[in-house]
Amino acid sequence: MNLFPHVRIFFLASLLFFGYSLASHAASATFQDLMNPTAFPDAQRGMTVEAVESTPTALKIVTTGAEFSIDAMGKATIEQRIGHQRGLLGLRVIGVTTLPEPSHKGPGFAFASFAAPKLDLRVNGDSLFMFHAHEPVQFEITRNFDAGWAAVYKSNAVVFDEWGGFGLYGSDPAFAEVLHPDGERTIRYTLPADAVLWIGVCPPKPYDWDRSFKDHVVWHWSKETGYPTDKDLTNWASEGNIVLLQSDVMLWKDWNLAFEPRLGMDEFARVRNTLHSRDMRFIVYTSPYYFLKGTPIESAAMNSFENFDKKGFPSGWADGCNIDLFLGEITKVMTQYKPDGLYFDGQYTENVPALYALARHARRIVGEGGLLEWHSTTALGDGLCFLPQADAYVDFILRGEGRDANYTDSDYLRYFVSGYNTSNSVGVLCNNSGKLTPELERNVLDVNARMHTLAGWLTSPPAMDIMHDYRAQLTPALRDRVNKLADERQATLPARAREREAEYRALHTPPTWTEPALSATGDQFLAWQPTVSPLNKAPFAVQEGSLAVTSCASTYAYLSQPLDFAPTGLVMKVHQGSDGGMAWGPSICLRWKNGACMRIGSRADGLLQADINGEQRLFGIHDTKQWIWLRVRWQKHDLVVETSTDGKQFAPVWQYNHGGALQGIAENISVGKIPYNGQPIDYTEPGPSGTCRIESVSVYRD
Repeated sequence: MNLFPHVRIFFLASLLFFGYSLASHAASATFQDLMNPTAFPDAQRGMTVEAVESTPTALKIVTTGAEFSIDAMGKATIEQRIGHQRGLLGLRVIGVTTLPEPSHKGPGFAFASFAAPKLDLRVNGDSLFMFHAHEPVQFEITRNFDAGWAAVYKSNAVVFDEWGGFGLYGSDPAFAEVLHPDGERTIRYTLPADAVLWIGVCPPKPYDWDRSFKDHVVWHWSKETGYPTDKDLTNWASEGNIVLLQSDVMLWKDWNLAFEPRLGMDEFARVRNTLHSRDMRFIVYTSPYYFLKGTPIESAAMNSFENFDKKGFPSGWADGCNIDLFLGEITKVMTQYKPDGLYFDGQYTENVPALYALARHARRIVGEGGLLEWHSTTALGDGLCFLPQADAYVDFILRGEGRDANYTDSDYLRYFVSGYNTSNSVGVLCNNSGKLTPELERNVLDVNARMHTLAGWLTSPPAMDIMHDYRAQLTPALRDRVNKLADERQATLPARAREREAEYRALHTPPTWTEPALSATGDQFLAWQPTVSPLNKAPFAVQEGSLAVTSCASTYAYLSQPLDFAPTGLVMKVHQGSDGGMAWGPSICLRWKNGACMRIGSRADGLLQADINGEQRLFGIHDTKQWIWLRVRWQKHDLVVETSTDGKQFAPVWQYNHGGALQGIAENISVGKIPYNGQPIDYTEPGPSGTCRIESVSVYRD
């Protein structure tokens, strides 16, 4: 198995910082901040430092989930303790000649310092190993198992098999350069002075089987009210013991800036008292991501559904600069309104230490026995890499919203959704699309994930029949079934690892294509089916053999052709020209019959953009005044985007694990001005008119 897939991604959020006043942009938590002994000194959620033992030959630190031992030459082992005791990682700190000196011995954390090279080690009770270099320090990290799942976002990575695994997280952006699959299990990296490296051992805590069987959530969302009637609340008692009131806009006034009951304290108290009288607990919507107070986009806050269909939710802010203000607001919610816990709609997807700090602060605020649920479909960046040491402080981790095409991918459900042997919190599939089937129920249970009951399903017999069958299987027998299937999958990992290795090699060597299954240039595009915004009049023309599209910057104007084969790659020659489109820039879009959608194109800001099922990713750079070739190839798991300025020499600029979504027969292809989600919609501000050109498109299949 390759160690990690290589990826280089730049996100729009980072661009918004330019020109913003630093004085009004509060500081987020940093890796260095969390080394401070005053940061989270106490153990939480039963995750502790159990022992620190120093002998003449070794320093040994034992946590709930891991055992670390290092000798005087800097050679260390890290063992997993939960589920399967095994040597998970080998570690070597180059240049060490004496044992580190421990100065703090838990139970919340242990701390030790190396004299030479100058390096501090903090070990938290959740099995997070934090190395802070005070001068450049060389590391070697060796993985001792075949991986079933590997995901990278920037300088962060996770690698798991069925029994456990680890995460790597670095404060140094250059750390991303070593997170690539070179066929070796060992990576070598020099940690710069003042940089921090985290190693998180998984799982950090035991899985709570009894709770996963007992706790069942009824999930309410509405555009009409955030306060269900007493009759509805009473009826829900037969379907669950926890109620999630998620109705964001309808629950709170100014939900982006403050959490004040929209219908007043008395109405909030009515709901609380009714639920508590039925022996049900409840959690209420809040969102660190959509809490815009103190962020550069505070002015985008909304407090009604007026024009919602056109505007949609405001963009969130992902770096954690609002954390102090947000924590103050949720403290008020818990102390004044007294729910039993909180639901977070998105977290800090661009700042790992802020995400970790958020988890630990939030757990302190709701209490050890309080309820905490994170809606974490995007997790870190793309929505495949995540931080189990943060998730471990949360009761329920909700993932998969809008990712229906991934529901048939057992790896996505197993490693990203279920939480089993990763964070060991209860992983819940966000199945709010309404596509509930017996097959999905079986797949969810097979990987030890869970589902909520949507309030709307209570009047839908087909959905409730499935949910009743699902709940009937939440018994101790499921534990044996889950572990048996996990062991069976574990036995197949060596062969699957070789498959992934071969796939990586194929995507990083020139393609062996011969003739395309579909190709078009110039006049041929004009024979395709047009889809054009009313704001654009006669946008299509042929100029010097290429398709020219003249339209407003943020509007749609594209041409489509049916497909009926399984594509595996494409090449497009494109020129941004005077077109001002960003998420509406010139592009190519493939739509599959399974509902998946992939759009690849250029932007007026000089970046490139990929949109997988409507989720935007930015990467690479290009000269908007020059022709470029975009080549995209994908296999069972991964996709790679390459660029060229001559159509001959291509260089990779982005790689992505699509989770099996881009498979099967495609329905159609479009070229032109295509929105990020592949749908015929305009942005609220259409922008100035401009012209882009597409000279040729070729689509290939194996």
